[in-house]
Amino acid sequence: MKIRTKYACQSHILPSIRLLTVALLLVLAAACGETGMPQSGEASSTSLSQDTSIASALYADKRMPEGFYSEKAPDNTFYTISHLKNISILPLVNRAGLPVYDLASNDFSEALAWSDQAAAYQPSYKQLSGNSETPLYYQFTRFDPASPEFIDMQRVFKASVIDFTGVDRNNEDEQYQGRITLTDLTAEKVKMIIEYLWLFTSNNNYSNAILESYTTESAGEFVHIMKQARLNIGYGDKCDSIEVYEVRYTIPRNTGTIQKVKSLDHVFMARRTGDGIEICSE
Repeated sequence: MKIRTKYACQSHILPSIRLLTVALLLVLAAACGETGMPQSGEASSTSLSQDTSIASALYADKRMPEGFYSEKAPDNTFYTISHLKNISILPLVNRAGLPVYDLASNDFSEALAWSDQAAAYQPSYKQLSGNSETPLYYQFTRFDPASPEFIDMQRVFKASVIDFTGVDRNNEDEQYQGRITLTDLTAEKVKMIIEYLWLFTSNNNYSNAILESYTTESAGEFVHIMKQARLNIGYGDKCDSIEVYEVRYTIPRNTGTIQKVKSLDHVFMARRTGDGIEICSE
């Protein structure tokens, strides 16, 4: 009888222990939801908010974030900025099939001669009206006397800053992007150079946006990250496709070479709805 009584007591205690264990697990799960990993609903809401912000930037043509490299535009004039390339100083008939890269020099006279030569090969010769320079480039301002309100600011990079030998601008996704030659390289200078170069790519157009741009550094290298987005317009009533990707530029301290790697982060669908934006579920 005692044995039966003992087992009878256990039969009542075990279910109670199970109930307490389940209750404890539920409490712990709730605590994790409050202070630990975000719940699926919260993560989904955050992702939706981020995608809406990305779509807003693209539709509003906000291409660069705060703090991105910028220059003050000339007042009261129409202007273009171009960088002299290896083919700029060749006759038109000799340019086909050649790799294209930006010229660089530390000699002002050589840079000016290139500018004169490039102007001579243009269909309409543009006169030189002035010159200037920055730590990054020489600039030669030219205009066509028939249309003096339009100016062309030709630039030649300084070889003491960057060298584009071996780069082919025909392929913007090429991994090798040139070599920074500065001897006193810092994260701030890396950021400035990479952002400046981006301004003169085909990505600096409507349907593209830089979401983030920053540089980190370690003992051996600099890494510049650009988080970018691209808008692909849908046809008819279809939603637009938006690609979000990361572009990583790695610059070893001992070589200065710029290696570019682009990776897709995610894709989502969106469309404009009057004054608002809808994130599509399809």
